[in-house]
Amino acid sequence: MKKPIHIMGHSAPSPRISKSAAVLFATLLSIPVFFLLTLADLLVF
Repeated sequence: MKKPIHIMGHSAPSPRISKSAAVLFATLLSIPVFFLLTLADLLVF
C-alpha cells in the first residue's frame, strides 16, 4: 500500500477529479470516437 502524504502533520486527501473536469474529459474523448465509428460504418456498410 502507498504511504499517506503528510503535510504539516496532517494527512492530505488524495486528489480527485472534479465533475466539470470529468464531463470535459468525457466530451473530448467521445468526439473522436464518434467520428471513427461513423467513418468505419461508412466504409464497411
